[in-house]
Amino acid sequence: MKKRYVVLFGTTLVLAFVSCKSAPKAEEPVAETQPAETVQTENPAAPEKIDNSGALAKAAAARQAAIDAGADKTAADLFTDTDNLYDSLKSQSETGEDATAGLADVTARYQALEEYAKALELKARIDELGYSSYDQSDYDKGSDAVGTFESLSSADGATGSAMYDKAHLAYTSFGKVLVTAFRKLAQDERTAAFKAKRDADSVYAGVSQKDAYNDAVKSFRDGDASYSMQDPEKALKHYQDSRQAFTALYADISEKRAAAQKAIDDAKAKVSESADYAAQADKDAPLEGDDIEGIETSDAVLLQTETYEDPKNSEEDVPETITDDTDGNSEDNTTEAAK
Repeated sequence: MKKRYVVLFGTTLVLAFVSCKSAPKAEEPVAETQPAETVQTENPAAPEKIDNSGALAKAAAARQAAIDAGADKTAADLFTDTDNLYDSLKSQSETGEDATAGLADVTARYQALEEYAKALELKARIDELGYSSYDQSDYDKGSDAVGTFESLSSADGATGSAMYDKAHLAYTSFGKVLVTAFRKLAQDERTAAFKAKRDADSVYAGVSQKDAYNDAVKSFRDGDASYSMQDPEKALKHYQDSRQAFTALYADISEKRAAAQKAIDDAKAKVSESADYAAQADKDAPLEGDDIEGIETSDAVLLQTETYEDPKNSEEDVPETITDDTDGNSEDNTTEAAK
């Protein structure tokens, strides 16, 4: 019995061992793998290129105008410095950088150089002609502006705009001096030309030398036209031509009239001598009767009667005075005076 229990117990252990060994293991859940997200990296946007062509064109035009005015010779060092700045800005423009502000400053510098060169030219002319006293105030203003410009041109931080303001002030101031001088000279010359015309009219130049007289009148009227168009320098030239022509007419006609008068006086003297001779002849051998051969009757018409136009009608009228047009543009006056 005891042996039976032992066998049974052994069998039970074996069965239990087999049962434990063959029991299936619990499966662990498998985690699902999610597909990796693709991260897209964007390239940074390229900087936008600036079109500086318009500003470059303005600078180039201003540079050429400065050269035309002689600034590359009058202010050679400053012109070279401006060129160097211009070249650096052109290099920036080629890479697409924004150079508009710098180019605007360079343009103003070239414009300042142009005005400076023209101002010096006007000043030299005023000094040569000795006209500064006609408008001393503007002459001094222009001279001061030239000095200030030259100081600015060598100062650090000076802008092209500031340089232009001073150069332009110098140019316009000197231009006003010339306009004032030529206006006064033109007025005086016109007065002289008008007097010369009166002298020519007194000897009837419009009758005896009509073409030359008409040319002189035209010059006078051309002077008035130029004066009214704010060009007193050209007006002065016309008035000078007119005065000289009228003066020459008066002198020439007066000389010829004097010669004619002398001939008349000589003829009268001879007639007087002939009359005396005839009177003496009548006494010595008087002629009798009416039908004497070679002697015309007392009522005979020897010459045909001619009519002449009043020489006063040949005179051309011109106004004795002319007024200034004070509303004229001073900048235009400056330009004309510089020519």
